[in-house]
Amino acid sequence: MTSAPGSDQDYTLKMEDRDGYLYALAAGEKLTALISAAYWNEIAGRCFDKNFDRILIEKDFVEPVGPEEMLLMADHVGGLLPGRRIAFVDRHQHAPINELGKKLARNRHVMLQLFDSVMAAEKWLRAN
Repeated sequence: MTSAPGSDQDYTLKMEDRDGYLYALAAGEKLTALISAAYWNEIAGRCFDKNFDRILIEKDFVEPVGPEEMLLMADHVGGLLPGRRIAFVDRHQHAPINELGKKLARNRHVMLQLFDSVMAAEKWLRAN
């Protein structure tokens, strides 16, 4: 488990190599584009090291980003992980902003799909 540089309270990230994909749990109080970039950099590094093209990310942030920050996040992830398949689960179900993130990611050649549960996300990753 890792924490954001400079502060143990910004976010935590737990990653596990699973059968054919990387599982990541990112958590914290308030999500920002800067925090997102930090944990996506870590996730991308692990994907490159282990040759993963599929990712299941579970997010546990109480307060989501707004549309402007989502645009920055999508640009960052699209630049880091084009062509990857990402199954996304939000424990707090911030549906409107997550839908925007999905559209932006897909416009940047990242196949991102939203799910209500880890089980459904795993099923999709294994089938795709």
